[in-house]
Amino acid sequence: MIILGKKSEKELLSIIEQNGSGSIVSYFGYVRGEVNGKKVSYMLCKKKENSEEIMEKIENEIKEKFPIIDVILYHSLGDLKVGELVAAVIVSSVHRAEGFEACKYGIDKIKELEPVEREDVLKE
Repeated sequence: MIILGKKSEKELLSIIEQNGSGSIVSYFGYVRGEVNGKKVSYMLCKKKENSEEIMEKIENEIKEKFPIIDVILYHSLGDLKVGELVAAVIVSSVHRAEGFEACKYGIDKIKELEPVEREDVLKE
């Protein structure tokens, strides 16, 4: 499942399909307070023309490579304050090993393919 917008960790965890799973593995990434030694005011996340397409590609790859039950790929949009949720990957699986592998693969691909345009706005 692909979710772009603004959701909380609790909302995302309530959506993941647990149908027979023995494991839920999650990664939550947040807006940092500092980048390269400079204070961050906020982060701006903008949807790209092909954001959904990129996220769906990642989702399909995860489902093909790993024996999982469900996966949620999430990215926030809009202005985000320091400490707010930016991105998340949540995986349900029968066993934890494939859950961890799929989760790491998902966030690595999000970082690599950049489905959402992100800009750290620094304090003066």
